[in-house]
Amino acid sequence: MSLLLLGTQSLQANQSALAVTGQNISNVNTEGYSRQRPVFESREGRAGVVLEDVDRIADAFLNRQIWTDSATFSSYDAFEDFANELDNLLASDVTSVSKAMDDYFGALQTAVDDPVSLPNRELFIAQTEALVQRFNDLDANIRRQNDTINGRLESNVAAINVISANIAQLNQDIAVAQASGNVNSELLDKRDAELEELSTYIGFTTIEQPTGEVSVFVGNGEPLVVGLSANQMTTLFSPADSSQLNIGLQIGNSVGDITNQLSGGKIGGVIDYRDDILGDTLDEMGRIALVLAETMNSQHQKGMDLNGAAGGLIFTDINSASAVSSRVLSARDNATLVTAGITINDVTALEAAEYSLEFNDGNTFTLVRGDDEQRWSNSNISLTQVASASDVDQDGEYFLDTVSGDMTLRVDGFTLTMSTPGAFATGDQFILRPTRNAASEISAEINIASQLALAAPLATSASAENTGTGTISVSITDKDYNDLSAVPGAMTPPVNVSFSPLATAPGSINSTNDIEARVTNSTDLANVQFPVTVTYTAGAPGTYAVVDNGGTTLIAAGVADGNNQVNVPGYGLLLDVNTVPQNGETYQISHMSDTGVMSYVLTDGDGDRMVGDYTSGQSIQLSGYEITINNNPNVNDKFTVNPNTGGVSDNRNALLMSDLQSAKLIEGASYQDKYGQTVERVGTQAAVAQVNAQAGKSVLDSNKELRASIAGVNLDEEAAKLVQYQQAYQASAQLIRAAQTIFDSLLQSV
Repeated sequence: MSLLLLGTQSLQANQSALAVTGQNISNVNTEGYSRQRPVFESREGRAGVVLEDVDRIADAFLNRQIWTDSATFSSYDAFEDFANELDNLLASDVTSVSKAMDDYFGALQTAVDDPVSLPNRELFIAQTEALVQRFNDLDANIRRQNDTINGRLESNVAAINVISANIAQLNQDIAVAQASGNVNSELLDKRDAELEELSTYIGFTTIEQPTGEVSVFVGNGEPLVVGLSANQMTTLFSPADSSQLNIGLQIGNSVGDITNQLSGGKIGGVIDYRDDILGDTLDEMGRIALVLAETMNSQHQKGMDLNGAAGGLIFTDINSASAVSSRVLSARDNATLVTAGITINDVTALEAAEYSLEFNDGNTFTLVRGDDEQRWSNSNISLTQVASASDVDQDGEYFLDTVSGDMTLRVDGFTLTMSTPGAFATGDQFILRPTRNAASEISAEINIASQLALAAPLATSASAENTGTGTISVSITDKDYNDLSAVPGAMTPPVNVSFSPLATAPGSINSTNDIEARVTNSTDLANVQFPVTVTYTAGAPGTYAVVDNGGTTLIAAGVADGNNQVNVPGYGLLLDVNTVPQNGETYQISHMSDTGVMSYVLTDGDGDRMVGDYTSGQSIQLSGYEITINNNPNVNDKFTVNPNTGGVSDNRNALLMSDLQSAKLIEGASYQDKYGQTVERVGTQAAVAQVNAQAGKSVLDSNKELRASIAGVNLDEEAAKLVQYQQAYQASAQLIRAAQTIFDSLLQSV
């Protein structure tokens, strides 16, 4: 080969190398640019050199790792942003429910100190309204996060669609270039940059085709980009909750919901936050509101207001018609039209959770609690079938009429009722949210100060002639005590309480296995000559003849009352019938000397009587109220339970309401303790997200630095290359000049 041709080839090769180096230097600050390297190849037979190729310096494995790290960091970062915002909402005094509760119970304590004061009562009503408003505002602020998440999802989906279209177009450009044997490194850089941008929105995997195209898959292998075409992502309303947006992927004319498949990126982060924190916090806030409203209402209704009337509601009825119906959501594509509702039976048994109910067929269903995946199904022993809907009164019971399509189910302190025109259809799905909406629904019902029921409706008094150490107290156990105690046969106040020896006590009156005798009046008992004979005669009803040792008939044909007791009036005896004797059976009762108190005797103005064993501190349960006697009363000591007429200065019910502040009503915690636990849980999750985001950012930055050291432009190295190729270029020119000189010399010699 001639020196001229060698020099020309070398000149061209080094000129191209200089161009490559210049390209590297000019793109030193271009984001995503991968440096290029000229590849020289020697031609055989001393035939010179050729620039065989220009290599693109890139590490495909490292790029995929960076995309994964970017998706992870973006997910944690988005999660952290929302979690920090929620943490601030819950913890700030301006928005915190705990601070409002402090003010509420502080105002209640002021009313306790002076229950007659109308200004104190007005203050309590004002703080009640402020507490309700705080619940409503906090719930609204938290729900606004859901609106923000919906907006983020829409904007992120729009960005993904633009990026995926760009990737598809770049795939086409790269395929065309590769087919012509002229692969453009800049196109590959652009595609990698688009993929890296995509990783900030969503996690994905890629497969590179032999033609140079890259296919992108999201979720469980759902195709986002396949070769030269890109499928469109879209947002769609959640089937069960129209307030939430889900993510769908349109392939052809079909749109599939892939929300539960997605992870990573901004979309994965906000979905994780919505599923793991947002809904749980709303459920917990709702549970606190429900327990507060129900327990305060219940206690207030057991009190008496300044007008002498029974207390009404302080807060909204937790089982109002609107509240009951709002707790059940039906999937839009259900085949069955259902009327459904949830009634709260026991607020202390509620879980702050969402439940999913699905009918496997018309006869079987499965209920799953979201927080711990607890499952109930009527196809196994986890639920008990009862005879009718009215018999469902315990957790774990259900009634299902597969013909009429009526179902009643009770779990976790609430009852679900469902009704359809016919049987349920296979695949019907429902979302149950017993507590989700309560913080937004709670409102103040009381607005008149005089209607605050701070007094107890019953009062007690002790006889001045009592000689024992006994004390008595009375409390209301049911808000409907007025109606319950007025039922014939119930102990209707005023009620007199006295004490006597118990027949079964040693030294008092001996008893048989079937009949016990109690002393109701020691004075009348002195007229009886012991032993006393009791004879039972069968019949309808059976009767008891009681005759003393002197032949006096104490009662000729006594009949047991509804409490299986036979009163012997005028002689101070009461017979407790344990089991019905046989016809003609005779029992003997003998009297002894001991007179220790062993029984109580209650009587009311209607002549009703109740006798029972006395135990200090043990409550005597009556119709809507209970009496508790402590210490050691003596025989014939007397107490009276009266209506609290004119007791406007009484604050006993207010004290009981105030005591609810520290009562362990929610999983062993008080209202404010449970709220504090919620704040702590959210704060912990926010802190964990922050740590994860920082760690993810560190890993991402480290890998980017590693990529920069491999694929990035090093100016010092490029400057050395520039000198190297420039010198080679100059030497090539000298080689051409030498060839020219030799050629000229040859011409001159001819």
